[in-house]
Amino acid sequence: MIGWGELALIVVLAVILLGPNKLADLARTLGRIYGEYQKAKKQLELELLYGYEIPTKEKLEVIAQKKMSAITSDFIENVSKLKKP
Repeated sequence: MIGWGELALIVVLAVILLGPNKLADLARTLGRIYGEYQKAKKQLELELLYGYEIPTKEKLEVIAQKKMSAITSDFIENVSKLKKP
């Protein structure tokens, strides 16, 4: 385990070696990587537990387009049936 003294030494060395600007960029990048890791972990857990994957935004848009076109075609078909005597 890393104690508080070792952690403080690592932080001081990081500031000295990278500088405050690079350290902020590094922290931001590490935060993004950690966020992607958490997202992938959650998706894997859901796939293992429930046997399905979380749909991406693109998949949801494709599904919505298909449903909308099906609804539109059904509507047009029903309206044309009503117009015919």
